[in-house]
Amino acid sequence: MEITNARLILPDAIERGSLSIRHGRIQKVSKDAKPAAKSKGDRMDLRGGFLAPGFVDLHIHGALGRDTMEARLDAFREITDFHLKGGTTSLTLTTLSASQQDILTTLDAIAPIHNQSLGGSRIVGVHVEGPFINKARAGAQNPDYCRNPSAKEWGPILKYGALITQMTLAPELPRANALIKALRKNGSIASAGHTDATEKELFPALKAGLNQSTHTFNAMSGLVKKGPYRMAGMLEFALAYDDISCELIADGQHVPPVLMRMLFNAKPRDQVVIITDATKGAGLKPGTKFEMYGIPARVTKTTAEVVDGRGLAGSTLTMIRAVQTAVEQAEVPLVDAVYMATLNPARQLGRDAEFGSLEKGKRADLVWFDNRYRVRGVWLDGELRHLA
Repeated sequence: MEITNARLILPDAIERGSLSIRHGRIQKVSKDAKPAAKSKGDRMDLRGGFLAPGFVDLHIHGALGRDTMEARLDAFREITDFHLKGGTTSLTLTTLSASQQDILTTLDAIAPIHNQSLGGSRIVGVHVEGPFINKARAGAQNPDYCRNPSAKEWGPILKYGALITQMTLAPELPRANALIKALRKNGSIASAGHTDATEKELFPALKAGLNQSTHTFNAMSGLVKKGPYRMAGMLEFALAYDDISCELIADGQHVPPVLMRMLFNAKPRDQVVIITDATKGAGLKPGTKFEMYGIPARVTKTTAEVVDGRGLAGSTLTMIRAVQTAVEQAEVPLVDAVYMATLNPARQLGRDAEFGSLEKGKRADLVWFDNRYRVRGVWLDGELRHLA
């Protein structure tokens, strides 16, 4: 198949060109927008539309009233179908702080479909968010299930091996550094979040292998003052150290535009990862109520909140809207916003040789969208899965 007359979003530029697909892989990327004179097979003219790598979402709980913690194939199918239509071709289903048995039951349900698509986005793993987080920073997580790390609990989780792409934990908790080392040995991302850590705890965590910040700015400590002296909290530490990639919920609500710009100015382009942190409320009408493992929440016009109004409850984002928000509200160049939603998360997963950019030999995971950020088409392994 050949896709022609496209604005190709490459890692460092946007170029008019065409792209050919063979056996589910990108065969050729050409800066000639016209089709080859002797090209064979199907051809699609994008009429100047944008063609980007499929988005990669490292942090997604659900959509359409369905949640990863249901541990059901029909839930996973609805969630991944919804997010595919938002341009996401690969995602990590994300758990919540819960009982050990419910977490393991969820992992059991996902393991047989690891690296597969049920018709929607490819499920490339599981992000275990909690339960080893600080209940003082629980946010929309249920504080009754926040607890200190123990090898008795993390051992059975890490037995799932490559299925566990990342874990969110609070570095200040007892035995957190041992957990970080175990995660890195497993090839998983060790991400700090829902944390009250200061630099005193974070330097040892960084040395142990901490390499990501979960939904940066949200549910984390900031500057701490003790007497006349100050020390960095998790936020400042994440901004200061390039070994730490920063997740960003780019909806303009979790992180206002000025703070989004602060992050983009502080971190190198390759150390920001755009995510949705979408919960069950994604795709539902404003005012709809839902529950996150015992925490009542509701959909608003712009995001989701816990019912008592004291905090946010994940987002209602799709990745195309996250990219649009980064461009329009934080004034990030489109090429950079796409980079942060594709190649950066693929690199964090250690799978950037497989997907995340428009390069010869990579999976033909593609998203076509127009000037108004409307997704027009999505391909997974070269197969057109969505056409609008």
